[in-house]
Amino acid sequence: MGRRRAVITGVGAVSAFGVGYDALANGLAAGRSAIGPIRNFDARTFPTRVAGEVPIEKTSASLLEKHRGVLLHIGEAAAWEHSGLLRDRKVCFGLIAAAEAWRHARCGTAERRAALSIGLGLEQAFLEDFADQLDGDEIRIGAGDLAGPEGVRFRSRVDLTAEKIRGVLGLSGRVAVHVSACAAGGTAVAHAASLIERGAADVVLCGAADSMVNPLGIGGMSRLGAPSPRAEPSACRPFDRRRDGLVVGEGAAMFVVEEEGRARARGADLLAVLAGSATTQDAYRATAPRPDGSRAHAAMERAVRRANLAPSDIGYVNAHGTGTPLNDMAEAKAIRALFGDVPTSSIKGAVGHLMAAAGAIELAACLLAFMRDLLPGTAHFEEPDPECPIHVIGPQPLKKRVDHVLSNSFGFGGQNVSVVLGRPR
Repeated sequence: MGRRRAVITGVGAVSAFGVGYDALANGLAAGRSAIGPIRNFDARTFPTRVAGEVPIEKTSASLLEKHRGVLLHIGEAAAWEHSGLLRDRKVCFGLIAAAEAWRHARCGTAERRAALSIGLGLEQAFLEDFADQLDGDEIRIGAGDLAGPEGVRFRSRVDLTAEKIRGVLGLSGRVAVHVSACAAGGTAVAHAASLIERGAADVVLCGAADSMVNPLGIGGMSRLGAPSPRAEPSACRPFDRRRDGLVVGEGAAMFVVEEEGRARARGADLLAVLAGSATTQDAYRATAPRPDGSRAHAAMERAVRRANLAPSDIGYVNAHGTGTPLNDMAEAKAIRALFGDVPTSSIKGAVGHLMAAAGAIELAACLLAFMRDLLPGTAHFEEPDPECPIHVIGPQPLKKRVDHVLSNSFGFGGQNVSVVLGRPR
């Protein structure tokens, strides 16, 4: 028997460019950036005041039905609204992107046995739920209440998005939730491909959703010192000499992944082949990459080898490229050592860093290489940095036909994943 191959047959996205994959693709194809002032809450007193915010003021059941036709059962919508479940924006973004990918792949009853492989961010609590514990400008929680007030800690638990996607689409296959920080989205897609390849599933819905554009998320990242201190749309400048931090983004990207023979037999459109992937661990520091980029290099090298390719076969690298001084320098060293002068870009200057969903939205961006023969640009890249000696694509996309691309995602805790996509035959 020949090797089972995993292919992407459907894609859906929600990003700072708007709702739907076309909004993301058209924004990147035009070389635009969607970073702007935070609108969901009053961020005037925060160190970080810009974000890659999805242009939706309030998430709700009616929003789900309006965008991509996520239809809830009678009474279910009211129950979701009453429980406050839909206040967690990543739940809505995940449902919208999943429904779009499902329809794009023209899935039906025969695909409902699909497995689910989803990357997700942190459990979500909401500041207003702590009102009873507010003492002036401090939250007071007694020694006996370390788990938090009733209903606060698990208001939106970590696997809620996966549960709701499974229920709304009526899926019956196995479920895996990946929480490997900023590597979660790429890991979820890589896991989906492995399920296909080893015969554990024939169809997998995979991807990631996240939103940290809220007071707790923005405040927490600001305390870490990761975001750029500049409240400007150009705050995130991956690989630029003047880079000084990331910009937080939000959104989702979902894919339908199938066994190639099955997809061809039912006449599905093949968007890309999931050719190979690999993960490594820096074992260095919780919030900083290994400076020499050695473990990132190992992830890329192994992914290329598992795709039965040589480094010279990779025509484009979609970098993790956060716009932070340490990450970009370490990643650039690894890319240069393995691929030489390969065209490289990061879309984080255009849509922000989607945290757990970063790898998924960036894999969605990589599809432009096969669907439009376009390699996305790097928004706000103007001044090359000698410490990042790679071929960085400027703000405008590069028109070029390539057959294989590689996408990197590197998360807190030193978690690295690289995924190779190939052009369908």
